[in-house]
Amino acid sequence: MKISPNKAYLTLSLFALASAAPVWGQAPSAAPDMLIINGKVMTPDGWAEAVAIDDGVITRVGTTADISSLASPTTKIFDANGGAVLPGLHDLHVHAIGGGLEQFSCRFRPAAPPAEISKAVAACAQRAKPGEWIQGGNWIANVFAKGQQTAAFLDKVAPNNPVILSDESHHSAFVNSAALKAAGITRATKDPVNGKIERDGKGEPTGVLREAAMGLVAAVVPPASAERMTQGLEVASNLMLSYGITSFSDAGLVPESLKVMSDLSRSGGMKQRVRGCMRWNPTDRGGEGESLAMIAGRQRFETARFKADCVKVGLDGVPTESHTAAMLEPYHGSSEKGMSSIAASVLHPAIINFDRQGLHVKFHAAGDAAVRNAINAIAAARKANGPGGPLHDVAHASFVDPSDIKRVADLSSSWEFSPYIWYPSTITRDIVAAVGDQRMVRWIPIADAVKAGNLVGAGSDWSVVPSINPWLAIETMVTRQQPGGSAATLGAGQRIALADALRIFTLNGAKVMRHADLVGTIEPGKLADIVVTDSDVFSVPETAIHKIHARWTFIAGEKVFDSEAPPPSLAGVTR
Repeated sequence: MKISPNKAYLTLSLFALASAAPVWGQAPSAAPDMLIINGKVMTPDGWAEAVAIDDGVITRVGTTADISSLASPTTKIFDANGGAVLPGLHDLHVHAIGGGLEQFSCRFRPAAPPAEISKAVAACAQRAKPGEWIQGGNWIANVFAKGQQTAAFLDKVAPNNPVILSDESHHSAFVNSAALKAAGITRATKDPVNGKIERDGKGEPTGVLREAAMGLVAAVVPPASAERMTQGLEVASNLMLSYGITSFSDAGLVPESLKVMSDLSRSGGMKQRVRGCMRWNPTDRGGEGESLAMIAGRQRFETARFKADCVKVGLDGVPTESHTAAMLEPYHGSSEKGMSSIAASVLHPAIINFDRQGLHVKFHAAGDAAVRNAINAIAAARKANGPGGPLHDVAHASFVDPSDIKRVADLSSSWEFSPYIWYPSTITRDIVAAVGDQRMVRWIPIADAVKAGNLVGAGSDWSVVPSINPWLAIETMVTRQQPGGSAATLGAGQRIALADALRIFTLNGAKVMRHADLVGTIEPGKLADIVVTDSDVFSVPETAIHKIHARWTFIAGEKVFDSEAPPPSLAGVTR
């Protein structure tokens, strides 16, 4: 028996067979230790009202009356009061430690004008000791007048401190003269491989560094301590829990951050189910030896909820004014086609090797040429190792040639789109100017991928984007407008249905992370990774979805977030 979602609820008989079967570790007659009642419960078969959970496992789903009858005097009961009860959400692309550390950095509003940036850096300089590094962001190029964004701009307000500020994509940096001096960058310094030092008409560095050139300065910045990184990760983890994110993939770990993430998971300070993607780049200044050693030693860092089973590979930059994303056709008004970071002769053998080991590969591929390079590498791995390997994902995929859409499904792989930059915003205005209006018609072609039968996931890329709020992402996947609605849309033909958006953030994410046997749906036998929201996502206007809040978040039946008692680490954190 199946009742459609528009009839709102399932009857008990829908679950009679499943609920009659004993659950491992529990006698069939035992009372559950917790119930969630009076909710709109999303199940694979439609809507229910309540969920019974025992020892972290979902045991029964049905009506509130039916499930309430199972309670004992010790059963904890959570009244959803009409809110949605959904599987825990998955974010497939997070830079968690960096995002947490940014909460302690020199910050200013996204798209802040030059005067505001100057004021913020001046205030940070006043608090800093002489010679202490000032780090922060995130700036956007189009706020500066021509010739204004120079090292001298920052020198005026921070003459005694080296400054490095990331742009909105984290693929460019803005530094002052002290930072250039500390890194030894002069007019004689050559551009590094896959990097660019912007220069003025006299050949002098302006203070803007692209891609690998950022590393010249980053290499001399004192690294954060393990204690500070742990503090940042705790903030990031709790922030994600406050939105209902119970699983995430961290996209780009190095040895120090891998250990911090492993240690916090082992101690129970990070509750989520996490996939750690270890950074591999053969063009790094120190070569790939450190990356390969980290990958070879990955088993030492795995915990019950943390798996280091993924490799992050960057194939290009970003399609902003930097022109570093690898495109099949030149940028608007330019002959440039961007940067392809790794030659096929190096990339293919590496991906074949990772695939053979059963390691998931997450490709950073923003431009359509980089997307094709990623797909070709997956094809080489399938040819060498056969089918059935990891569900490698092509991440970002801002631009995709139509002929490449179906290839990902044919290769049993997945797409990971970035839902926080597919609506009209300051970031996308830069991108429109860089690529032209025509290519924006199919900007982030999520609808095409869904229609072609692909496995589609979503990743925020936080803290590259200013918010990790998945409800903002879900709304704008559906509307392609600014949060709250707008006359302007971006790639309107790539809108998807709300049901598809929720599936992308729940079951699809679980499939990509290879734990859909445990979580991703609400049904008997699954672990109780669940978010209860303050309102029903299917009842509010589409343009109000971004306002939805998590009341409670549960992982394996443990309440890990309560909106009425948020963790102290979130005090003062920008949400």
